[in-house]
Amino acid sequence: MHRKKRFSFKRLNEQEINYIFTFKSYTIIVFNNGTNQAITLPLGRLERRLSREDFFRNHRSYLVNINQIDKVEIIGEQLFIIAGGHKLPVARRRKRRLLELLGVVR
Repeated sequence: MHRKKRFSFKRLNEQEINYIFTFKSYTIIVFNNGTNQAITLPLGRLERRLSREDFFRNHRSYLVNINQIDKVEIIGEQLFIIAGGHKLPVARRRKRRLLELLGVVR
């Protein structure tokens, strides 16, 4: 007996996305309302489909909606983004670009 696989497609409203991260072979989209959705599309491919003005790749495993950043914290040498109450790491190589996007440095 074969089971039919069910597929569903939900069009994403980019403004409702807080941040996106990878976990094992899944990409997890975290929404502003606290819900999340796991998809199998790789993070890099999803990143290419999203607005470059609104999303920033802060780490190899994270992509954050710039409009959802509440604050930036520096702990020692490490920079973190606080978005929707979650602390997200910023890779050393991406630190300067993030600060430029936020208008902190030129």
